[in-house]
Amino acid sequence: MLGDLASDNDNDARLRETLQVFLRTGSSYKAAAARLDLHSNSVEYRVGRAVARRGRPITEDRLAIELALLVCHWYGAPVLRPATA
Repeated sequence: MLGDLASDNDNDARLRETLQVFLRTGSSYKAAAARLDLHSNSVEYRVGRAVARRGRPITEDRLAIELALLVCHWYGAPVLRPATA
């Protein structure tokens, strides 16, 4: 569901967190930025990177993406792809 975004590394973890907050705040860059204590442009950039890492848009299967992000958040490494060296 998450494609390459499901990799077990710090960068993808940050992108997953940003995407999760973005979706939770009604896809609002401004609201997500306030919650993450970032500039809205930073949130927009990270969401764009998360979508690129996933490899397809987030509009069609939003609920499944949100569930996958929750699973990654709660279970961590056992459900993520191993980090590559």
